[in-house]
Amino acid sequence: MGDTSRPRGRALRPGSSIAVGAVAGVAGLALLVPALLTEPVSWALVSSVTLALVLLWLFVVRPAAVIHDEGIRLVNPMRVVDLTWPTITEVRSKWALELVAEGKKYTAWGVPADPGRPKYGRSLLTVPANRMAKAGSVSASGTRPAEEPVKRAKVEAQSIAAEVEARIEADRRRKGDPTPRIAHQTWDPVSVGLLVAALAFFVLGVVVL
Repeated sequence: MGDTSRPRGRALRPGSSIAVGAVAGVAGLALLVPALLTEPVSWALVSSVTLALVLLWLFVVRPAAVIHDEGIRLVNPMRVVDLTWPTITEVRSKWALELVAEGKKYTAWGVPADPGRPKYGRSLLTVPANRMAKAGSVSASGTRPAEEPVKRAKVEAQSIAAEVEARIEADRRRKGDPTPRIAHQTWDPVSVGLLVAALAFFVLGVVVL
């Protein structure tokens, strides 16, 4: 962890983000193809649609959280955050999943809170893990009970916060070598480069071309 490699684990993002991305992608292509094939080419339209598609991917499709054995990776529009279980001291869910580690708060853009449910928040330094019995949650051992049927749980901050707490508690009780303490946030070069290129193309298309 702490690098830009993709950890093996369970990726979490709302199904609606994929649906919105797919619909908007088709709509964007429906605008781009005729614009590129029609003379003279409207570069203002082409660059505007391109920028819109890039922003859609960055802020709607890309954000996700990846839960794996040692911790969680938050994939946000421009940054990637790697946190291992021992570093997380607080879990919240006001508007989205929020994790406090090493005195800093990190928000998972890809795990929004359900406004119809009470917000979730507690300090893990003073209160034991909350063992919520829900589909998608894990037991204190860090695994799903054998008798519990596997269901596709809704990706929401409240339920994921409960799972994170259970995994933190399981990591505390685990025997063997301790999990390394990592709380690392980095800029994603691909996302930053893509946004810069789309903005530059937009300026050229609207102002210059």
